[in-house]
Amino acid sequence: MTVGAILAGGMSRRMGQDKAMLYGGVERLRACLERAGVTTTVVMCGTQEREQLFDGEVLVDPPGVSGLHELIPWLLKRFEDDLVLMPCDAYLMSEEALSHYLALAQGGGVPMDVNGRRQPLFACIAKEAVLPTDPTSVTKLVEGLPSVDVTPYQEAFTNFNEPSDLQHPRLQDRVR
Repeated sequence: MTVGAILAGGMSRRMGQDKAMLYGGVERLRACLERAGVTTTVVMCGTQEREQLFDGEVLVDPPGVSGLHELIPWLLKRFEDDLVLMPCDAYLMSEEALSHYLALAQGGGVPMDVNGRRQPLFACIAKEAVLPTDPTSVTKLVEGLPSVDVTPYQEAFTNFNEPSDLQHPRLQDRVR
């Protein structure tokens, strides 16, 4: 079984608007995860104030967690299943791209984007994975996982952080 964790707790400071609400938002990603065969999907909303923004299973960050590098091990213990991360700004993600990736990442992995860079916020982490005990970032947490070549779907593993990123040609046809 696989748990999909939609990461929707950020402040979207650089974007200037809540990234979890753009381009079909969390609900589009939840549907994508489910169609790709992910058995359980949770929305990691960050703070209690954000909890009511989302439907379905929504979890507030537990006390004492100061970043994703601490939240991910907490999720792995809570669910005791494989975990696939999905940032809320995965506006180009599709069922086909995710299914392709999950088939390749059995046992865990980190997809490579169009520029050949690892994208740790999309990591697939096997429940039996041995992760560093005191990482300082998500990158450090998943550095031992293999890179996954997701050709021809690399573009789906793109993050959008600033308003100028929204000028991406594949987003121009979508409604915000």
